[in-house]
Amino acid sequence: MKLTGSFTVITDEVSQDLAEAARFVRDFQMPGFELRSMFGRAFKDLTPSDVAQIRELTRAEGWRVYGCASPVFKCALADPVAIREHVEIFKRSLETAVALECDLLRVFTFLRLSTKAENLDALPRVVDHLLELAALARGTPVRIGIENELSCIVATADELSLLLARLPDPRIGIVWDPCNILYLADEALPVARGYAELLPRIMHIHLKDAVRQLNPTKDLLAVSVPVGVGEVNWRSHLAEIAASDYRGMLSLETHWRRQQLDEKALHLPAGHAFSQGGAEASRICLYNLQALAGLIDERP
Repeated sequence: MKLTGSFTVITDEVSQDLAEAARFVRDFQMPGFELRSMFGRAFKDLTPSDVAQIRELTRAEGWRVYGCASPVFKCALADPVAIREHVEIFKRSLETAVALECDLLRVFTFLRLSTKAENLDALPRVVDHLLELAALARGTPVRIGIENELSCIVATADELSLLLARLPDPRIGIVWDPCNILYLADEALPVARGYAELLPRIMHIHLKDAVRQLNPTKDLLAVSVPVGVGEVNWRSHLAEIAASDYRGMLSLETHWRRQQLDEKALHLPAGHAFSQGGAEASRICLYNLQALAGLIDERP
């Protein structure tokens, strides 16, 4: 795989303004973008008018929407009311994806429990709820991409493997985010080491970076940094991706800003405050990525 033409960006990592996000996509000659929040509204709250504006733009530019980043199942597994609400969010998100001719809808695996044993025991229930989503998507061109998320039951490569073994449907796959694993104190480096085994099910890849730090209570945490200077080791991982059979997109999820965002706010990104400073930070990160991938010369 050659990485030329494979990079895209999550919209709200640039701006809540559609025109500004579009300028970014044009400037970097991207073939489209991944949609999350826009117009100051979270993805789940986008209106039919919002979706129509986005569809008009993508058709006029000849772009694709490479992913719809929903918050589905970033809720408690023990909360049936929240689960019903999230199933309804999925239905609306599915309609949005179809309207935008997007074939990938991102979901999660419920909020992480206290211990590894509890998370493992919860997998059959997680699978049952994901199968419900798959049934709702049947008859559409939309695939379901499960993101490994630090705050959710499935966060690591090993947990993804266990989950996907119970979900053989090829229309259910992975949104791979190795940086999320950095936030788990008991996970060793390199965090991208599970890629080769997961590759047949990886549909989409998120690109962000972080470094682990010790806080005053000596707990190991991670803090967002520009892509390429953190502990994911994107130079090595991009080379691994380029040498593999991966055929999806690599989507910049910057998260870092010159004026740092609250790390807790990064778990449910949306709105103008989240996007402030995003265009500048995302330009820096995309230049870094292009240099790491050998697409442009390294900057001095």
